[in-house]
Amino acid sequence: MFGTAVRQLGYAWSMMSGRRFRLRDVYTLVDDMRETLETFGSPGEGADDLIAGNDPELQEDLTRRRLRRTVAHAAAESPYYRRWFAEHGVDPASITPQTLSSIAPTSKADLRGRPAAFVSDLARPSVLAHTTGTTGTTGTPTLVWFSAYEIELLSCLSALSLMMSGNVRTDDVWANASSSRSVAQILTERAVTRTGAVFAHLGTIDPAATLDRLATPLHVPGKRAQMSHLNVPASHLAALVQEAERGGWRAADFALTTIWSGGEVLTDALRERAEHAFGAEVRDGYGMTEIAPVSGRVCPDGHLHLSADQGLVEILDPETLAPAAPGEVGTIVVTPYSTFRDTTLLLRYVTGDLVQVLAEPPTCALAALPATSRVLGRRSPGGLTTRDVLDLLQAEHALPLPTRYALEGTILYVVAGKAEQGLLGRLEERAHGLPLTGIVLVETAEDLPTPCRLRTDLLEISFERGL
Repeated sequence: MFGTAVRQLGYAWSMMSGRRFRLRDVYTLVDDMRETLETFGSPGEGADDLIAGNDPELQEDLTRRRLRRTVAHAAAESPYYRRWFAEHGVDPASITPQTLSSIAPTSKADLRGRPAAFVSDLARPSVLAHTTGTTGTTGTPTLVWFSAYEIELLSCLSALSLMMSGNVRTDDVWANASSSRSVAQILTERAVTRTGAVFAHLGTIDPAATLDRLATPLHVPGKRAQMSHLNVPASHLAALVQEAERGGWRAADFALTTIWSGGEVLTDALRERAEHAFGAEVRDGYGMTEIAPVSGRVCPDGHLHLSADQGLVEILDPETLAPAAPGEVGTIVVTPYSTFRDTTLLLRYVTGDLVQVLAEPPTCALAALPATSRVLGRRSPGGLTTRDVLDLLQAEHALPLPTRYALEGTILYVVAGKAEQGLLGRLEERAHGLPLTGIVLVETAEDLPTPCRLRTDLLEISFERGL
């Protein structure tokens, strides 16, 4: 017990000072938490304080300290920011949460165009991660470097979170049905195995093959008979739901307890269909490679809660980049703290992901954490967001999954396959009030006026289904 207390003090000191963690303390904290769960079945009172504190005054002080150190590191060590501060005459030491707006936001184009310019002079790069490129306008991946320290630290923090709030236990089997093209694959594998659970990398293979693997008994000593957790982006989850419904699968064929979805907009309609098809709770989350470990989770009340411990989060008007007012739509802008990131350093990184600022403070169970609406995705020139369109289309079960569409001005083109009679009329009725002048049904994705990129398209070949 004394050793655990000392390690917790070391962890807390790093969190409060903004300095690097001692990895051996974090490793052992994960082992201590795992042992506690195996012995008592629950983390124990106050365990959440390892991840985040709820004292507003303490959080405000910690934010100032972490931001000061983060800006100092970026200005001194990264070529991009060193040049920016020199050219604009801004003193890094003058930056506080109140004066952060004096630093120009960093766009995806800035990082994509010169990824090496954001790498610290003191860095020891170990992993080069590529984003999928599915959410950008060009489809071009963004390059982000990570050190061994970052990989180990982020995976340990994720393991703690999975055990404390994700209910992952040593007998679980975690199936990862997502692309290996991002750092999330590495972090998730390390995090899951640190909890004592089994990690099974399925990848984005043919949906029918994925369902077969989820349903197949494993017969592994000490582990559940079938896969119990599934991590999958929303579009590939949609493909699995479509295959399960068409193939006659029942929820009883699987033993999933939790489905983790992130990276794309998840609608209530898709979540409900997935929970019915698999008999498992579907959890909606938010994260991206560039801003790791900053992430968010959606509470039962439908708010996206973003952690305040790993980075400073702003919600800015997507056009003016001024703070978005309550009730307005803004883009998520993140400054990951240098306590956690020591290689690719980013200040005020504009994610491009839109959310709505809440008109009133939340009163949900996670009200102590900063909150917004769920991610809305991107916004078209006509004003429609990704969520607007998916809410409209995925409420109609006659449309094939995953949902594919294209917007040309205020005309919505929808892949409908062999559309049944009355489908267009139902969609037009549901679309009443949306800024659309027409809906056009097409048979295949090739008939769309512009490509519709989804993470489920990052398909890997599986010999069991043929080439």
